[in-house]
Amino acid sequence: MKLSLVGDVIGSLSRDRFVWRIAWRNVWRNGRRGGVVVTAVAVGIAGAVVSMAINFGMVVQMVETAIETDLGHIQIHASGFANDPGLDRRLRDGGEAGIAALDGLGGVRAWAPRVRSDGLLTAPRASAGVRVVAIDPAREPGITVLADSVVDGEYLDGAARRVLLGQALGERLHVRVGSKVVLSATDANGDLAGEAFRVAGFFRTTSLELDRSTIYVRLEEAQRLFALDGAISELAVVAEHKDDVDRVGEALRARLGSDVDVSTWEELAPLLVYFVKVFDQMAWIVYAAVFVAMAFGIANVLLMAVFERTREIGVMRSVGMSAERVVAMVTLESFFLVMAGIVAGFALTALGLFLLRDGIDLSRWGEGLLSMGVGTTIVPVLRPYDLVVPTVVAVVTALVSGLWPAVRATRARPAEALRHI
Repeated sequence: MKLSLVGDVIGSLSRDRFVWRIAWRNVWRNGRRGGVVVTAVAVGIAGAVVSMAINFGMVVQMVETAIETDLGHIQIHASGFANDPGLDRRLRDGGEAGIAALDGLGGVRAWAPRVRSDGLLTAPRASAGVRVVAIDPAREPGITVLADSVVDGEYLDGAARRVLLGQALGERLHVRVGSKVVLSATDANGDLAGEAFRVAGFFRTTSLELDRSTIYVRLEEAQRLFALDGAISELAVVAEHKDDVDRVGEALRARLGSDVDVSTWEELAPLLVYFVKVFDQMAWIVYAAVFVAMAFGIANVLLMAVFERTREIGVMRSVGMSAERVVAMVTLESFFLVMAGIVAGFALTALGLFLLRDGIDLSRWGEGLLSMGVGTTIVPVLRPYDLVVPTVVAVVTALVSGLWPAVRATRARPAEALRHI
């Protein structure tokens, strides 16, 4: 089709109310056929959007699990910690410079100091290599859900020399609340150190890796065990809102300079960022598949409608209706069908999301999901983006799929069309 014809068609659509009225009436002249197209579009859109909401809900849960169980939004480390996360890379003086930088900084909801290291946890019947995280029991609840995840025993707010284990780790070691365990590790001086602890309690989160391999002890006890002289490994920070994370990170970098590393959760967990990008790419593949199928269906229906109305179109052409107006009329029919399908599809989407508001129980595959940092109940998450994209793509699909039948309708000469039976 020539560009001038396209321009004439657009002009007809913008100023010719007659074309709009007759196109709307033609859509519903064969209600069954129009209903089939609308239903197909509605089911396709609803299926695509709901499936994207479920998949994105899984991705969101993976990100939130990582943030709420360990990462926080931002972490402050000694320079080079990311490449060599050992006790040699530590914030001295308890991270006073970082704490001073956080003081009065807008957008910060909470912060907490930590010490990280590795060790060997020995029980009477078994032993296991563990990741040791030392926390301030008073500040950690502002960063993670650890305190709320205790399922047996108590949090680290009671007696001294207590350790908190993941429930899965406790089962591996065959220990229970009150059992004695010994933590052995290499301290900051390179010497072997060890200390006995009592199991204060067990926690269970949506991260199976955390539950299987991590223990929590008091910050001051770990500093003594690892000969840190008050130093810490990191400061974990949680922003007021996710939208504040980048701004807070930049402000901390400006205040602290190059002596320390300030990393957001995206920098700390690039694999999660990759999952989000892959999800968006997958969404486009799903939308493309749905709308390509939809385009062929619409084109087929409109071709049938044009063939049935060949004589009618010939009459319109013979009384002076231009080819541009005929193209505009048929294209509008496609547009109306798709718009009706979009409205019905979003209604089905709303119904589906309402029915799934409490989440989808996937406990049958619980262990596999927990290994990915996903809970056994997936709650769909719908973004405005997931409504805008299918709407735009559907409208474009409607216009493109309607052009072929529309051009086909203008090819017949009026005299020949009038003789068509």
